[in-house]
Amino acid sequence: MIRQNKINPCRPGFGASCAFCCGSHNYTVPPCEIEEIFKERDSSAGLSLRHPEESDMDKLVKEGMQCPHVGISGSEPGIVCCLSYYDDNKPPEFRSFFTGTCKNFYCTAWNDLTERQVLFAAELMRDWYYYSLLINCTEIIMELCAEYDSPGDVPEKVLDELRLELVKKLNEDDLL
Repeated sequence: MIRQNKINPCRPGFGASCAFCCGSHNYTVPPCEIEEIFKERDSSAGLSLRHPEESDMDKLVKEGMQCPHVGISGSEPGIVCCLSYYDDNKPPEFRSFFTGTCKNFYCTAWNDLTERQVLFAAELMRDWYYYSLLINCTEIIMELCAEYDSPGDVPEKVLDELRLELVKKLNEDDLL
């Protein structure tokens, strides 16, 4: 059963956002290049509606999602989102996928993390890349919240090590 959170782990605030389930991290290029891809998608007028399972870039996990509709809207810099979410002219095959998969998917953060833990992760990371990795490692965020009263209490050295650990887990295919 899905807990009815007031905080949406996909868009919790503090500049954090997540589209991990849509394959936001399933690229073989560095995060800065992924972000440029996402920015370009919004600036291209008339984003072509493609099936969310289509991709034309190399993936970290071949059978994993890499939705071509994930992007960064110019109206919300730094926030990943579905650029086609509000498009009422979706073709039937996209609408079917969206209704059957996207609209009904909830990651473990929805069930396993408290609102405090989600907000802690958002305030700690303040971005889409590392925040997404952290909330998908629920045991790590739980440990951080147990050890520190607030994100500001996490030493910079611990935060740097955490980022390295999260990227290592991603590249070891522990997350995807």
